[in-house]
Amino acid sequence: MNRRIIVLGIEIALVILTVFTASAMAGPNTVFFTNYSGDTSPGGTSYVELWVNVTDPHGDIPDLEGNFYAFGALDINVTFDSSIGDITACNPIPGHPWDGSWMKSHWGDSWVTTVSYDCWVHMASGPPYGLGPGVYPIANYTIEGNNPGIMDLAFDHELPRYCAMTDCTGEPYPNQTWEDGTFTCTGSAEIFTKKLVLGWNLISLPLVPTNNDTSAVLSTMSGNYSAVYRYNAETKEFEDVTTGTMDPGIGYFVNVTTTCTWSYEGTPPYTSMSIDLKQGLNMIGWLNCSKQISGNLTSIAGKYNYNARWNAGYEVYEPHAPEIFNDFEMMDRGNGYWIAAKEDCTLTVSCSG
Repeated sequence: MNRRIIVLGIEIALVILTVFTASAMAGPNTVFFTNYSGDTSPGGTSYVELWVNVTDPHGDIPDLEGNFYAFGALDINVTFDSSIGDITACNPIPGHPWDGSWMKSHWGDSWVTTVSYDCWVHMASGPPYGLGPGVYPIANYTIEGNNPGIMDLAFDHELPRYCAMTDCTGEPYPNQTWEDGTFTCTGSAEIFTKKLVLGWNLISLPLVPTNNDTSAVLSTMSGNYSAVYRYNAETKEFEDVTTGTMDPGIGYFVNVTTTCTWSYEGTPPYTSMSIDLKQGLNMIGWLNCSKQISGNLTSIAGKYNYNARWNAGYEVYEPHAPEIFNDFEMMDRGNGYWIAAKEDCTLTVSCSG
């Protein structure tokens, strides 16, 4: 009877604590997280399950005898930020189709936040080799919160898969879909306050709002603003979100009709972000901290022409200009910014970095 080994190299990029339920039928042979037990605060414990939906069981990886496996193996890698939380256990789910012993390992470099958690299980043989069509549980992960935060849970396919009894070389899996999610470790609600002047103000949200409706985020300014816009870097057009929503990581132009103080409630603080920039102008938000531009936009070094803010007129930071010619040197919480990208790239930055 033929067997394969399934390797789950789990490096989850956050700890995770907002309910995430992916569709089990989103595509052929879909790996997804589901049955999240709910948000948790630092020191609390939560659980999330990993499942696979097999709709196309006809594999193309032969064993040593020339037989083709029907969905014979997986190699799953994700990332998590140990400053937000930790995956402390990986256990089988009752009714799982996997056979053999569970081998678990947990490691990481104390100087970085990315930590790995692996679970290895043996796959039970099925007709004719491996799993046929169906939705199968893989593993249940125990997650402990460390600090408030919200991050993406994204599958990473850089590592080659593990193979047993076959001659496979780590090429990408055919006909696979991985569904990413977002998780949150909660904390006590905070209040952010900022004075806004008459006219246009370029702002952003340093806290995740408890209610992201524009009217709720700007409720303390009710009657004192007339319009709210964001910029779409793909269409290169402004979009009116006065009756829409507002979220961290995005810059917003707010037209203030009477000088006032804006405040809103949010949790957790927005302390890290990874934002895709398009060639040309991008209007972005900023983190819940102030950072010097020099040395903190290294992820896009050489890939942008200038960084600009609005202060009753544009002020510009040009990375190759002498400091004396730049209008500002810091990026501050609550402000929005323009970044003129030379090419498509990703801005990755953290308050702790």
